Amino acid sequence: MKTINKISIIIIFIIGTIGYSQEKSNFSIGTSAGYEYNYFRSPEEVRRDGVLHTGNDLISSSVYQDIRGNYGYTNKIDRRNRIRLSAGSSARVFYQNLEDSYWRADLRGRYDHKLNKKMSLLAEARFIRMARKGLGGDEDVLVNPLGYLQYGFSGGIDIEPVEQFHITANVFYNFRNYDSFGDRDLQYDEFGLRASAVHTFENRDLKHSIGVDAYIKKRLYDTFDASDDLPNGIRNWDYAKATLFYELPLSKNFEVEPSFSYYTRVDNIEDRSGFNQYGPGISLNFDNSITKISSSLSYMSRVFSSREARDNDGRIGENIKNNTANFGLDASHEINDNWSITATIFSRIRTSNNTDIDRRSFRAFKNQYAGVGVLWQL
Repeated sequence: MKTINKISIIIIFIIGTIGYSQEKSNFSIGTSAGYEYNYFRSPEEVRRDGVLHTGNDLISSSVYQDIRGNYGYTNKIDRRNRIRLSAGSSARVFYQNLEDSYWRADLRGRYDHKLNKKMSLLAEARFIRMARKGLGGDEDVLVNPLGYLQYGFSGGIDIEPVEQFHITANVFYNFRNYDSFGDRDLQYDEFGLRASAVHTFENRDLKHSIGVDAYIKKRLYDTFDASDDLPNGIRNWDYAKATLFYELPLSKNFEVEPSFSYYTRVDNIEDRSGFNQYGPGISLNFDNSITKISSSLSYMSRVFSSREARDNDGRIGENIKNNTANFGLDASHEINDNWSITATIFSRIRTSNNTDIDRRSFRAFKNQYAGVGVLWQL
């Protein structure tokens, strides 16, 4: 009799779990065409070996086509457990410079377990592959290839200590291996803690949110000679970033989100690559279920702690300072249940007091693109 009771309990549990299990998936594929200016973010003038190269030699621009696809799967196994999987892939084809085209793949798996009404455990694993040729040296003392393979994981907790106040904390680890360039190879390990605290409340039937999102992390670079795999270049950098934000709904369809960010890096070995960055931002979001528009604008000032700016005559007695204005807009309008028209605009304009034409890094540049396309969703 006891055995029969145990079997009955197990059967009831399985039936209840299956009955509660909720599966949901979504799939989208889209394409767009446009034009991108200066996609390698080069300055307008650089002198090499005594020869002055200007925009026509330095700046790469092209008509492009984007192709992208995304798949998402959610399985709410029972009242306490949920699994989410996502896979995305995108490619940008530069028709005037086909060799500069690139693609990216992003795989993620998430699991959360609800301990009680106020607390959940969170876990995530991720894999990213960026296949792109070229070097990026516009923003950093460490010139790196644009192509890489990255994987990582995180785990943490989400709690609601008081009503309408959420705290989320995650520890994370990432490993990135850049594509080899010449006989050189570059990689890094990073680990850290990310946390956010958000308070939500209602006013006139509209949901407001105010909070802070922050992280601290350590990044350890190794530079290898690909011929013998002996490390001959090391970087030990600490990062910290915090963003204050306020999600302010002006109507049921329109929301404004002002923010302010502070970002810093500490160079623990050479004490030359540290910086402090700060600045405001604002995003505007409109959504009436048919038309969606999301735009953002930010202005960031980055001051290096011990790296001096130069002009064509030498040092100018100031540390390098870059000011960057970023603007982005994404819009979509549904034609029917499956098809949408899309549009995107992006602009990044950087000014710098480092004007030495013998150097490429830390210089002023403009990078902009715009395109229109279609999106099919299932």
